[in-house]
Amino acid sequence: MSIKILEPKKVRKKPIVLRVTMIAVALCVFRPLQAEVEPGSLKPNQSGPAEPHWELFLDDHIIARSTGFRRVVHHPEPRGIVIPADQPWETQGVSPMYVGRRKEGSLECYYRVHGGDFPVEATAYAISQDGIHWDKPILGLVRGPEGKDNNLLPCGQPVDLALHGNVRDPAKRFVIPLGAEDGSGTRMRLFFGNEPPDFINDPDWRNKLVEAGVKPSYKLGLHFWDDQEDEWVCMRQSPNHPPTRAVARWATKDLQNWTLQPVLYPDAADSTDPRYFDEAYGMRAVHTEGRVLGFIEWFIGDQTRPEYSVYEQELIGPLYMKGPAEIRIAVSRDGGFTWDRTVSREAWIPHGTEEDSYDRCVRLYTAPVRMDDEDWFYCTAVDGDHAGGIGYYHGRKPRHQGALYVQKHNRYVSLRAGNTPQILITKPVQVTGKTLQFNVDADHGEIKVGIGVDKRMRIFETDALLPNYMVRDRQGETHLEAGFHLEDCEPINVNSIEHNVEWKDANLESLMGKTVRLYIMVQDANLYGLRFK
Repeated sequence: MSIKILEPKKVRKKPIVLRVTMIAVALCVFRPLQAEVEPGSLKPNQSGPAEPHWELFLDDHIIARSTGFRRVVHHPEPRGIVIPADQPWETQGVSPMYVGRRKEGSLECYYRVHGGDFPVEATAYAISQDGIHWDKPILGLVRGPEGKDNNLLPCGQPVDLALHGNVRDPAKRFVIPLGAEDGSGTRMRLFFGNEPPDFINDPDWRNKLVEAGVKPSYKLGLHFWDDQEDEWVCMRQSPNHPPTRAVARWATKDLQNWTLQPVLYPDAADSTDPRYFDEAYGMRAVHTEGRVLGFIEWFIGDQTRPEYSVYEQELIGPLYMKGPAEIRIAVSRDGGFTWDRTVSREAWIPHGTEEDSYDRCVRLYTAPVRMDDEDWFYCTAVDGDHAGGIGYYHGRKPRHQGALYVQKHNRYVSLRAGNTPQILITKPVQVTGKTLQFNVDADHGEIKVGIGVDKRMRIFETDALLPNYMVRDRQGETHLEAGFHLEDCEPINVNSIEHNVEWKDANLESLMGKTVRLYIMVQDANLYGLRFK
């Protein structure tokens, strides 16, 4: 089960309301499919079992006290360009928007097409057996610059709401935007399905989708279901930048009427140097391990070049376009209203250092794909600064291409201890599983775990509740339970994303239901996360 910690309820500001009326919906050209469902009639995360959540050290949520640790952001390994822009309708590039598994085990990619006379939502399709080599099959579904001999799709990009959106209802596992049958138009409606369409083998794919609602912008879809507010959420750039580019929380309870609230901005710790001006350009949000993980597209603007501004923002000044972009990470535990930026002060995926590096701008629109014990991230890599088409490359237009980045599963951030043993003590947590598991790299060091229950002790003839992080006081008393002292723990000397912690003569099942603290001793090792299962 998940690590349970009680959190106080936050007071939130009233959001701006964007009303999408049925008049606006009527402007869409689409063929009605099945009868409209009522998305709000049943909470979509209340059917089916939930996997126990990992507590990752992206923030200090579970930590009561620690000494001598260093929080380390781990950068995924770049594997280079794997989905190149190599078709006549991809003259300015491709942007992977969704990568997932097909029923038979192969991978499929929906990607946005840049170039040609296409609507802004033009989408294309590719398939792969290994995730490295991709084929772009001729589908014959949408007319392009050379007829229908292409891989273009009459829809937008799906989102797997089961893996990445806090949804367990199989009928709402995927959300897919559809417009006109020829793929034209930017105002698309949303449809639910239990799987993405099979464009190659199933000519009746449209009739297997159920209409759900409308999205007010081509940039919006659904990222996750917020069970605290009972609404669907998408995290995207805020319009009317207040006063810099910022991330907004777009939400809807009925998939018809949307609210909009800017929620993540640069703050006083971010750079305001006009050569390296920090802005939060956008975000792909993933609901994972019981929280929302935000992959921020972080823009580092060059404000010393006024000729590369686009328009004035009234009292704020010009909107600058020149500069690289990288990916940073933030975490939210209240459905995207507030964001902890503990690990967002540096790049998780850095941008290229040269103006023509293939990864000068890195953007992430896809959720990770699990490959054995790794997470694969398909990013958009641009070989030039943002909006390079406005002229600062002397006629060259930067290209968007699909790049791959790989890391071990859930290893975004670790708490690292050096040669001197360090101790981490958690907040009170409830034992909700028979096994304690660690995501850990300790093959060159050692980790041990003790488990204790807070209790009152006598000290200097005073009845007191000793500091909760006390392992043993001067009189030899301890909060640690019999059989769960540090010396009782089997030493952990492995590199594993899912290691079972064991004690020599005690079983964790004996503590089921109790509120405890974990006392974790770490030496020459990285600790990424923990959970009860």
